[in-house]
Amino acid sequence: MGRRILYKIEDNSQNSFTEDQWTEVGRMQHWYNSEFKWSLGKIAFKRYVIFPNAEEFANLDQSVWQIIAQRHHSLHEQGMTDHEIVEQLERDRLVFVKWGGYFDNCLASGFTRVADNEWNAFLVCDFLLKVSTLCPDMTIHVVDEGQFVKTGEVWVRRGEVYLRTSRLPKSLFLDEMIQDKHIFSIVNPDKYNNHPAFKNVIPEFNRLHAADKLNVVRRWNWLGYGDGYDASGDDATGFNLNLKVRRFHIVD
Repeated sequence: MGRRILYKIEDNSQNSFTEDQWTEVGRMQHWYNSEFKWSLGKIAFKRYVIFPNAEEFANLDQSVWQIIAQRHHSLHEQGMTDHEIVEQLERDRLVFVKWGGYFDNCLASGFTRVADNEWNAFLVCDFLLKVSTLCPDMTIHVVDEGQFVKTGEVWVRRGEVYLRTSRLPKSLFLDEMIQDKHIFSIVNPDKYNNHPAFKNVIPEFNRLHAADKLNVVRRWNWLGYGDGYDASGDDATGFNLNLKVRRFHIVD
């Protein structure tokens, strides 16, 4: 599995959003996914994940997906919202629903595979920072399996970024990073104009000799966890997401 950016809104009393707010999040998500080039995954912030009840609706003249589509259209014509439609489809036993998205105990969650495309990592975090202003009554927990988020994880609320000392390596000079407003790496998007799509398969790998296999694995950063920056986790020039953050906080 390639390197990911993960994002979660925990299901607790501190987090809430309205249907209208989440509709705006969906519109912005669609814009980011449509307007920018993604080398692997795209933004997938979800309130639920749907699975068809294929077993119960097997051996019919129509596939379960056709039945779901017809029912969805009918409910939409009745004026139901997308969330209400999913709830009804679940009551109809047409689908199984994992509420909260991909991760447990969440109101919404998701992840984006970015591999070693740091421009994609920038876009995901830029999107999430904007989401935190669209929905001011929720906190987004962001985890980077790579190095764009220098601390590995942050919490974002109302355009402000929070760091928890209890979750950070002791070696980090956190006070200096906060003072310099340097939690997110600087990224030059021009480096990724012709970035190849992520691949996790090497053609004819099993036919290679053992020594050739070892050489390929050593030099091929197939998981996308490498350091592609110019120096010290930053590009010499580029976009600086830190400048968009309203304020940085350190909490226990």
